Amino acid sequence: MRFRLSRYDRWSLAALAVMAAVYVAIPLVWNDLARQNLQVINWFLIAIWVFMSALLCWDVRPAQDLALAAVALAGGALFEGWGTNTGLWWYFTGEKPPLWILPAWPVAALATARIVFLFDRVLMRWNLPWKALYWSCAALFALGMARFIRPAAMMWPTWLMCGAVGLVIVTGREPRRDVALLLAGMALGWFLEYWGTSRACWTYYTREIPPPVTVMAQGFAQVVFARVLDAADRGLKALGAPWTVKFRDGSDNI
Repeated sequence: MRFRLSRYDRWSLAALAVMAAVYVAIPLVWNDLARQNLQVINWFLIAIWVFMSALLCWDVRPAQDLALAAVALAGGALFEGWGTNTGLWWYFTGEKPPLWILPAWPVAALATARIVFLFDRVLMRWNLPWKALYWSCAALFALGMARFIRPAAMMWPTWLMCGAVGLVIVTGREPRRDVALLLAGMALGWFLEYWGTSRACWTYYTREIPPPVTVMAQGFAQVVFARVLDAADRGLKALGAPWTVKFRDGSDNI
């Protein structure tokens, strides 16, 4: 407990201030979103964001967190742009995609990173066949996604997305960490997806609340972000940079 509480410091206050500013700005700028969700106090949504905020403020490391936030923001914009423009899902505002959803991606990614740190510290004690588990999860996700994207299968953005997914899958070097990312991303992603689809904030063409494959996609998105950070970190090291942006896991004791 002392270790956990010691990871809240002055950087935590800075992170909380930034989040508070974002949380206040979004409903002020996007009135439609406020009307959709503030008619009745939505305790489920409040609980999700309080939980994610508490995680985000824990063990803040500016260089790594800012890098992850930037990658998640860019990745989220690409994912949302692909899905809304191919008709796989849509938002109640009709935007493709709405700008107000984009900040949710870095917040969720940072919160998931904290969960992964704790998950992986537990998983690293278990002598399990991590490669087999990773490839099983990757195959299950690929099959589920192949079925889900059939309505958009003939569109070129879908081809690019499938190529990117395949590249991320085959370049996995840390199967235990990737399994932890999938589990943590899915755990948090289920709550986010359930809230969004049950409130009709966004709707998938299958009308499921939510589609199981989209929950798994939340976990796979975290694998993508970690893979990009690892590649960026190798590039920075080659250039002699004095800091790291590598995705941290349970073996990271800095």
